[in-house]
Amino acid sequence: MREGIFTTYGKHLILKSLYISIFVWLTIIFLDFLITFVMELENLVDYRNIFSLFSAVLMEQPHKGLDYLESSVLIGTLISLSIFNQQGNLIFLRSSGFSPAKIVLMAGMGPLILAFTIIAMDELLFINMSKSASLNEAHAQEELITSSDSLTWQLEDLSLIGANFKDEKNLENIQVIQFDEQGRVVSANQFIKGRYQDGNIIIDNLNQNNDQIVLSFNPASNISSQKLDRLTISSLYQLKGDYLSTGYDKDSQLIMSAIYSKILLPFSVIAIIFLAGSLMFGFVRSGGVGRQIVIGIFIGLIYDLFKDLSITSFITYQWPILFAYLLPIIVLFGSGAILYKRI
Repeated sequence: MREGIFTTYGKHLILKSLYISIFVWLTIIFLDFLITFVMELENLVDYRNIFSLFSAVLMEQPHKGLDYLESSVLIGTLISLSIFNQQGNLIFLRSSGFSPAKIVLMAGMGPLILAFTIIAMDELLFINMSKSASLNEAHAQEELITSSDSLTWQLEDLSLIGANFKDEKNLENIQVIQFDEQGRVVSANQFIKGRYQDGNIIIDNLNQNNDQIVLSFNPASNISSQKLDRLTISSLYQLKGDYLSTGYDKDSQLIMSAIYSKILLPFSVIAIIFLAGSLMFGFVRSGGVGRQIVIGIFIGLIYDLFKDLSITSFITYQWPILFAYLLPIIVLFGSGAILYKRI
């Protein structure tokens, strides 16, 4: 009888939390789309009309939605538990002998399914859509030479090398400036395109003899959070292998950080739901449902700050980056376990 009650109510709670989390996630993405679109309207130029802007912003939104996943599922789960509480279902389940932690974990199954689905779609579709939007924007400019602000620079010995990375292997607008020992410019050359391979910039077909120039280039200069964010997990692992094969391993934690941020995201989702869900059972008589949701969202903001501080500290001091992501999750589960014991 007890298992039948939990199966019936459990399915209802899972579906309700899943549907509400999807609705909240789509709502946040839509609001972000409106804000981004309005802000970008002032950047319209001759090669960028309002329709191309609309298309570019729209194609980038699904991938950006990954940043809002934790907050969306948190709000969705709290709303679902609040509705269950108003209908008296939570009290009924507790009176039937089910623990609050088990009920909250059951409610978190829906958002967890959503998290795995969105991560998989991001790997297979959303990242490519975001890259396509950026690529179309670049083609619309009809310029082979980009501005110097988008170049990645490296100063080595008496040479200053700058290049714009179109992707992991192709470059454009390569600039090479040579200095003498007094710091005066000896020569300055510019090349339209080249390729990046094994820690070197290779410029082919300089003349009819098919000569080429090979320039040593530190792959660490190609690493940025924005570029890593648009790589799939498999591409990140491949980039890490290529990066370490050149002998530069100082900043490899940036790549591993991008990998762990995606792999451990579902665990982060269920951990924050586990802690915030305890609010649906504690302090019920001292405040309304709205108060509990506000407190839950506040906990989510504190968690984001704590996680960012943890990641920054571990990267700065070159500590194992995996623990930077595991530490906030462990703290959430530990804090949640303490709160559930007091209910």
